[in-house]
Amino acid sequence: MQFTFYTRFNSMARRDGLEATAAYAAEHGFSAVEFLESAGPGELSVVKNTAMAKEARKVLAAKGLRTACWSVGTTVYKSPEAVASLKRQAEIVSEMECPFLHHTLLLWLAPFEGMPSFEEGIACAVEAAAEVADYAKPLGVKCIYEDQGLFANGVEGFGAFYKQLKACCSNVGVCGDMGNSLFVDEGAERFFAAYAEDICHVHVKDYLIRTFTEAPSRNWYRTKGGRWLRETMVGDGDVDVASCMNILQQAGYRGTYALELSHPEPFEAGVVQAMDYLRRWETK
Repeated sequence: MQFTFYTRFNSMARRDGLEATAAYAAEHGFSAVEFLESAGPGELSVVKNTAMAKEARKVLAAKGLRTACWSVGTTVYKSPEAVASLKRQAEIVSEMECPFLHHTLLLWLAPFEGMPSFEEGIACAVEAAAEVADYAKPLGVKCIYEDQGLFANGVEGFGAFYKQLKACCSNVGVCGDMGNSLFVDEGAERFFAAYAEDICHVHVKDYLIRTFTEAPSRNWYRTKGGRWLRETMVGDGDVDVASCMNILQQAGYRGTYALELSHPEPFEAGVVQAMDYLRRWETK
């Protein structure tokens, strides 16, 4: 079983440099890394262009690491700037010899004045994603997407986007996230079961799920249905990680497991626990 250093990778690389961060990743048992950038007019934070990508690939390889995925946080609704940035980043991803460009779609977490209809928002996301995926295909990079936000979340919400996209573009896949669908009050195992055959990459996380009148601390977040979520160490929460792992195993998943750990508990303890917890599926 292979693990990807995701959370804290970019911030550490900016602070300490890529070589020191790669050494940290290797020392902590990771076999790959995942970059996280944004899509916009500004420069990227770590690997800024294809020339730098060549050198970054060598630095990672020297520590026995590869880039499992390149993630971009963005909203593509009526944003040619975001699409242009994603295309530029696809070129970097290709130079990194990374198989996947993962980007978000509609990062709206709550209704706001002027919000488009569900149908309009999804249609715009499909058009933008198809343009990026078609551009990335000859570069040898597949574009993948996760359920997230208010629109493209949960089995039906994500399906409204993904089914339309697959009908017009073949260079696409799914990033299975173990937590995002909780924000629309669906268990992650339902999403994994629905899209198991298309899952190319996995984000691992766990949450406590509770019913409160109000949040007991700043670490809790409200779901669409009014419950409260707090991220916790993998194996300590209410996410049905076991079902997600069994579904992936039955589907023949052979990718890495990216640790997306933003819980308030100590990070390194969370890494050790997540790896130990997930490795119980190695022999199944």
